[in-house]
Amino acid sequence: MNEQLSARSLILTIDDDDMMRLMLHDILDREGFEVVNASSGFEGIEIIKTRRPELVLLDVMMPEMDGFDCLQAIREIPGMELLPIVMLTGADDIDSINRSFQLGATDFIAKPISWPTLPHRLRYLLRASSALNRLEKSEAELRTAQKIAHLGSWDWTATDDRMQWSDEVFNMLDVDPDEFQGHRLDLYKTLQSADADKLHQIIESCVKNKHNFHLQFHIHLANGSEHVVLMRGEPVIAGNSVTRIQGTIQDITERQRIDEQIRFLSYYDPLTGLPNRALFKEILGHSISSCNRYSSVLSALFISIDRFKRINETLGPSVGDRVLKMFADRLVTGVRDCDYVAVNADYDMNMNEMTVSRLGGNEFTVLLNHIHDSRDSVKVAKRIFQIMAESFNIEEHEIFLGINIGIAVYPGDGNDEDSFIKNAEFAVSHARKQGQNTYQFFNKSLNVAAFHKLSMENNLRHAIEREELILYYQPKVNMREKRVIGCEALIRWQHPDFGLVPPSQFVPIAEDSGLITDISNWVLETACKQMHLWQQQGLRSLVMATNVSANQFRQHGFVAQVDKLLTSLDLAPQYLKLELTESVLLENIGDALVTLREFHALGVHISIDDFGTGYSSLAYLKKLPISELKIDRSFIQDIPFNEDDMAITTAILALAKSLSLDVVAEGVEHEEQAAFLIQQGCEIAQGFLYSKPIPAVEFALFLQQFGA
Repeated sequence: MNEQLSARSLILTIDDDDMMRLMLHDILDREGFEVVNASSGFEGIEIIKTRRPELVLLDVMMPEMDGFDCLQAIREIPGMELLPIVMLTGADDIDSINRSFQLGATDFIAKPISWPTLPHRLRYLLRASSALNRLEKSEAELRTAQKIAHLGSWDWTATDDRMQWSDEVFNMLDVDPDEFQGHRLDLYKTLQSADADKLHQIIESCVKNKHNFHLQFHIHLANGSEHVVLMRGEPVIAGNSVTRIQGTIQDITERQRIDEQIRFLSYYDPLTGLPNRALFKEILGHSISSCNRYSSVLSALFISIDRFKRINETLGPSVGDRVLKMFADRLVTGVRDCDYVAVNADYDMNMNEMTVSRLGGNEFTVLLNHIHDSRDSVKVAKRIFQIMAESFNIEEHEIFLGINIGIAVYPGDGNDEDSFIKNAEFAVSHARKQGQNTYQFFNKSLNVAAFHKLSMENNLRHAIEREELILYYQPKVNMREKRVIGCEALIRWQHPDFGLVPPSQFVPIAEDSGLITDISNWVLETACKQMHLWQQQGLRSLVMATNVSANQFRQHGFVAQVDKLLTSLDLAPQYLKLELTESVLLENIGDALVTLREFHALGVHISIDDFGTGYSSLAYLKKLPISELKIDRSFIQDIPFNEDDMAITTAILALAKSLSLDVVAEGVEHEEQAAFLIQQGCEIAQGFLYSKPIPAVEFALFLQQFGA
C-alpha cells in the first residue's frame, strides 16, 4: 500500500474560484502531490478522460455546470465508478452534502477548509481508494471461491427417519460415505454425547413446535484437529405437521477464532493481556452493584508510571513496550502475593476479588473487592512500591521507575463507575504533585478545579459593575515607516483574588454562560471613550480596533448602537475598526451583508480577523464591504522557516492586493518575519517585536518613544 502511494498522486481540482485553486495547488504541490486545475466542470471532465487522475476535488457551486451535474457526468465515464470524488461545500449545507452522496460522492470537505489537515485527509482517501480497488478484486475472487466453500446441506424426513447429506457434510464431519446409513444416528455418532443429546432434543422440539433452530458444537477429526461447526435447521410443514427438516452445516472454526480475537482486542490490552479500560469499567460496574446488594466495600488503586514518556523518547518504543509488559507481569504477581490475601482469607482470590487492568499508556489499576478498611488498600499500595523499586533490566539498560497511586473507595468516592473513575484519577493526579512513589486517597477537596471554574463564572457576572475589567492596547505599526497607525483593544480581568486573568481563561466561560455580549459591549464603549480621550490630547491620527463577538454582531440594533455611541462621543466613524472572524460573518451571510453594508454607509471600517484559518475564498470576500485582512499569527510564527506558511502568507497578500484591501500581520516577533512581510508588500503589523498589549498610560508613552 505504501509503495502505491510513493509516487506523486495526481489530483484534479475543479473550482471556478481562482484563489481557491491557487491555494489548493500551492499547498498540495508542496505536500508532494501532482496537481492539475480546471476552472469548470466541462474542462474537468476532459482532463479526467485524458489524464485519469487518482482523486478529484470538486466544488459544489459553479456556473454553467454545477458540482452535482459534473459529479454525475464523471461517474458515467467508463472506469470512473470508484474514482474518489471529494465535494467542497459549506459545513452547514446539509442538502448539498446529502445530494452529493446520493450522486456517488466519496466524501466531502466542509468550507472553511482546514489547510493543515487537508493533505492528510487526501492521503487517507487515496489509501482507502487503493484498498477499495484491491477489495473489489478480492471480492470477485471470493465469489468464485464461495462456490466450493465449506458449507454443506442436509435433509431429514420425519416419517421414515431418512437423512441425506451433501458431500461437504461428509468432509466436515469426517464420515466415510460408505459407512453412512442415512439416519439421524449417523449424525449423533459424530458428536460428543452431550452435544448429541442436545441435538436430539432440539430436533424433536422443532418437529413439535415448528420453529427454526441452530446449534453450535465441536467435532474431533481423525487427524486430531478440533473444529467448530454450526448446524441450522428449518421445518418443512405440510398440512399441520412437520414432514421434513432441511438445513446447513458450516465449519465456523476460523470465524470463531476471529470473533474471539475481536473480543480480545475490544476488552483486553494486546501488549500486556490485561483487561483494558472498557472491561475494567464493566467489571467495576458489576462490583459496585455487588457492593450495593451486600453492603460491602471495594477499593481501586490507580497507578501511573512517572515520566514514562522519557523512556520511549530515549530508548525507543520497543523498549518502552517491554518495560510495560514486565511492569504488568510484576504487578499481577506482586499484588497476588500481597498479605492482603490474609486479610481476606474468607474469600477465594480470583479475578472477581482482584482485577489488574491497563487503562492505557502508562496507567494501570488494581480493583480490590471486599476490603475491610483503608489499611487493605495501603498494604497493596506499599507492596506495589516495593516490587517496582527493583530495576527493570532490558538488554544493557537498567531502568528504574517512579510511580504514583491514587486510591478511591466505594461507597463514598463516587455514585457510579464514571464518577468513581474520575475521582480516582483526581487522586492519582494529586499524588503526582507530591512527588514520586506516593499514594493519595481521594478527597472531595480535589474537585477544587471544578469549583474554581464555577466561582470564576459567578465572579465574572459582577466584574463589570465592580469595575474589574480593564483594556490593554497593542499598537499596530507601519513597519516600513516606523510609525504607529492605531491599536487593538484587548480585554483583561483584574480579579481581586486571582490577579490579572488573561482572556483565554475567562472568555470561554463568558461564551458558555452568555455573558459575552455584555462584556463585548463594555469593551466597545470603553475603547471608544479612550479613543475620544486620546483625540482630545492631540492624537487624532490613530484608529481604534475592537473585537466583535458573534452574539454582539447578531444582536438587534447593533449598528444603531455603535452610531449612537460615536455620536455621543463626537468621534468620527473612520477612527473605529471592528474586527470579526470569518466564521461570525458566514454563519448567516445574508444578514451579515446587510449589517456590514450599514457599517460601511456609516463609515466604520471592518477587518477580517484570523484570516486564513477560515474560508479564505475570493468568492465571498469580493462581496463583503471590508477594508482589511488580518493574517492569523499561526501563519506568521514559523516564517521564514516554514515554506507552507510563507506560501499561504504570500497568497493572502496577493489576494488582498487584488481586492485593494489593507493587511495586518499578527504575532510578529522577530526581525526576520518583519523583513519577509515588508518584502512581500505587507507594511502593517502588531506583535511583541514592537510591543505587547499595554495599559492606556503606557501606550501614550510608547507613542512618544515611537515618534507617532
